[in-house]
Amino acid sequence: MIKKITLMLLASCMAFALLGCSGSENNHIAASSSQKETITAFSQTEINTAFSQRISRPSLPPDEKPDETICTEFADIGLLRICYVKEEDKKIKLQVLKDGGSVVYNLKADGSIEDFSLQFGSGEYTARIMQNLKDDQYVALETKTFTVTLHDDASVYLNSIQNVDWDYEMQPIKDVKNIIAPSLIKAPDSELLPLSTDDLYMYICENITYDNNKIYDLEYDYTPDIEQTYADGKGICYDYSSLLAAMLRSLGIPTKLVKGYASYNPTVYHAWNEVYLNGQWYVIDSTKDASTGVYKPKFKNTDDYTKVSEY
Repeated sequence: MIKKITLMLLASCMAFALLGCSGSENNHIAASSSQKETITAFSQTEINTAFSQRISRPSLPPDEKPDETICTEFADIGLLRICYVKEEDKKIKLQVLKDGGSVVYNLKADGSIEDFSLQFGSGEYTARIMQNLKDDQYVALETKTFTVTLHDDASVYLNSIQNVDWDYEMQPIKDVKNIIAPSLIKAPDSELLPLSTDDLYMYICENITYDNNKIYDLEYDYTPDIEQTYADGKGICYDYSSLLAAMLRSLGIPTKLVKGYASYNPTVYHAWNEVYLNGQWYVIDSTKDASTGVYKPKFKNTDDYTKVSEY
């Protein structure tokens, strides 16, 4: 199923390309008018000071390999950590189940840390590491059932995970404070996070170009690399959504990466974001808006989007 879904997402990207869904032609290095204003109006010291005083950044779990293959140490923040080494050259997947809901991921299974969302809320979960036998047949190698008690449901969407992979040393995350500088310096406290969301959304729409050729080289298990997207200044819908989610999460703004269908192209699998502001989730579709250059309304009608999965 995960292979089918991923291939559908790639097909959606091809459809965007054929329909002219390309991003702005600006390279991401070029400063927008608001950023130019920032460069001339504020010193880096002012920006750094305001950022440290006004932004409460989430803590990320330590980058340390767990003793257990299926690690639930961080389950209270909605994070499942896997550290598995495969013994054979076989496809390995992770299945996470709760109350009839299920999500499946591809695992690298090379012994590195791989983190995933526990996005079904509090309750009893089962995680299975599965190995491919043949075709679509898999056998469970390891299984763990555990209980999750979330302190805050929205905080699940602050984590660094497989397809929204970020940390504070990555360049796009380091640059967030400069991108949001106008709001950081000028916005009242009640408007700081909503206006910072505007700043990051506009930055991506104006500086990330839709990559019409990328889909031809992607593997079925592709996941976004936000540093590559940021450095290249281009990507597909999956990349747009991952980059925006990572940037917003680094500011303490819960943000989902969502896959499914949009009413404006209902047969094409797509990726977008939902952002949590003032106690409410809002839909943002930066890929669509970058392709058209139409930025209002930024928040889309939820009825126009059919969600298949969220991370």
